[in-house]
Amino acid sequence: MLDLSRNASSILSAFYFHPTTQLSSRSWAHRTVQSHLMGSVQELARAEGGWHFNAMHARPEQVSDFRIEDMAKCIRRDAPEIWSLVYGLLSSGIGEKPGGDGWSAMSEDEDDSDSEAEYWEALEEETEPLLDDETGTKDSGSTTTATVQDATHREKRAEKLEKFRASLRQIKAVVMISIFLHSEDQRCNLLQSTIGIFLHSCSAPEKLVKVLARMGISISLTSIHRAITSLSRESEQDMETLGRTLKSGVGYDNFDFKLDIAVPTIDSPEDTLYHMTSATLLRLDHGVTTEHLKCSEQLWERSELNDEASDPRPFDPHKTMLHLQSLHPESDIGSDTELTRRGRFRSWLFQRTLLKHGPLALKGLLADLPDPESIESIPVMKLHQVPLRAMDINQSKVSGNIEALDNMFTQAGIGDPSYTGTQMRPHSGAPVEDISQYVTLVHGDLGTYERVLTAQRRRRQELTPYTRLQHVVFVPGLFHFKMAAADAIWRTLVTAKPDARADETSFARIMGQLRPRESMRLVNNAKFRQQHELIQHVGAILQLDAWRVEVTRSTQGMFTSLKDWAASKPSIHDIATIADRLALEYVKGEVVDLYDLQFQPADTRDVVRENTMRMLNYLMLYEEFSYAMNAGDIGRVETLFAPWIQLFRATGKHKYGNLMLRFAHALHFVYTEELR
Repeated sequence: MLDLSRNASSILSAFYFHPTTQLSSRSWAHRTVQSHLMGSVQELARAEGGWHFNAMHARPEQVSDFRIEDMAKCIRRDAPEIWSLVYGLLSSGIGEKPGGDGWSAMSEDEDDSDSEAEYWEALEEETEPLLDDETGTKDSGSTTTATVQDATHREKRAEKLEKFRASLRQIKAVVMISIFLHSEDQRCNLLQSTIGIFLHSCSAPEKLVKVLARMGISISLTSIHRAITSLSRESEQDMETLGRTLKSGVGYDNFDFKLDIAVPTIDSPEDTLYHMTSATLLRLDHGVTTEHLKCSEQLWERSELNDEASDPRPFDPHKTMLHLQSLHPESDIGSDTELTRRGRFRSWLFQRTLLKHGPLALKGLLADLPDPESIESIPVMKLHQVPLRAMDINQSKVSGNIEALDNMFTQAGIGDPSYTGTQMRPHSGAPVEDISQYVTLVHGDLGTYERVLTAQRRRRQELTPYTRLQHVVFVPGLFHFKMAAADAIWRTLVTAKPDARADETSFARIMGQLRPRESMRLVNNAKFRQQHELIQHVGAILQLDAWRVEVTRSTQGMFTSLKDWAASKPSIHDIATIADRLALEYVKGEVVDLYDLQFQPADTRDVVRENTMRMLNYLMLYEEFSYAMNAGDIGRVETLFAPWIQLFRATGKHKYGNLMLRFAHALHFVYTEELR
């Protein structure tokens, strides 16, 4: 018996390959493996596995926390034979070991291998230097070093592409095994439910949903509707739970959609563009308490809208601008260089651009580059939010904003219990939480800020705090401020005709080289994302060109290209020293006073260089604002208000400048210290 067990593999192989027993042994092996795998499917489909989804009692976290990667890991762990079989069949002929653990990005077009190769090639090109020599051309690959680097790039690209394809095979394996589990137990349908809810969110046609449901990839239409109803109930409870804590803010904005109809009627005219409002509740973290927000009466006594205010603090733009310019004085933070705080940031930005986009030989030093100094930072943390129901309200009008605010507060279960100006009640049916003594932070764009201020002026004579919107404290969104900053740069450097393209190094000229097929459209119809990317790319090109010029000058012509200089292995100290000179002499704002230069004789001036310095100043102000937002450095954000307000006014964006001044006035002169 011991010999039989030791030689079982050889004996079974002999039966399998012998002509007279091959069919019977194969049939026996098939039945045995089939029975074993069916048992594994039954075990995976049990409720304890965590893949069941009850549409009648669906919870938002079941959908938001679902990840295909987690399901693949669980299947590999609990049913390795099934995973090995399915994944192995999908990998047949590829030469890959089944059961691989690699997981990478996913593509929308998984069958187009050419598109995959182009995707990874484009991704790899993003890591290449923007300029390799003084002419701005890329390396020809003629040297040995370049050949080695090209080979390394090809190997990395091939490795990434293989990981990408492996991830697609794993997705297919998870879908196939999920169909097995759903056939075994109709309640084991978490993947199908997630896909069904996704189809609902995309407004997929009912025919498509039915086809996918019959294929076992999605749940049925009825189950989808039940799940949406259950998720809506859970969401309404979450709204009130967060809102009644009184420690939440609200952000809202308008959105438009067009509902096409086949035949226009009197009741449904041809204009089918609907203007609606979306909103979300934002939990206030960073140690905020209700006592910090219990200042409604104190703010009303300071408000310029209150005719009987005991401590009125009217808006004074001149005083506010002086205050902004004196915020966070330089003496608060020491420095070993002659640069100002803004100059030190620009020196850091020059260094980061060189190490990130310059010669490949310097990329290793990027990890050693420290972050710029912080002025006043708050911890960067994930924001918890609960979306509110969309409202059929036109938010572009003042009356629409009043209605939207009332609607949002009622959804959150807060307001004035004695106010009867609306027919809406919270979902729970309980009276709203009294917010008369508290304030609520309301976020939106600057246009919304203007309409809310107008609404508060209209309601100033109302008798109760709630009806006069006394509890509303508006905080403009910094992202909208950033969009306005990008538009101001566009007006200054792109659409200012005919001077925008006068210089060879002008923004418009470089933009035309970067986007030759889109340059005309981008002049007058650029979206924010395109503006943002071009501001970054043009800024990086100008900075690298400044590096080339300064390296050539400082080395007395020994190195005429950044690539040759990088081959000499400069230290991080050498790089920082040159970056300081660049921030001092190549950007407006430090030792160079362009205002005085304009009075010098024309034959002694370099107008192109002056314009480039101005342009770098604008682009670096934008980069500094973007960095401060991402890093949570609110002190640095405040120091940037003054220059951007001046730029808004200079480019004709007077409303933006005035509204930001009003917000700064309220922030520093009206709001309490705890609220600020």
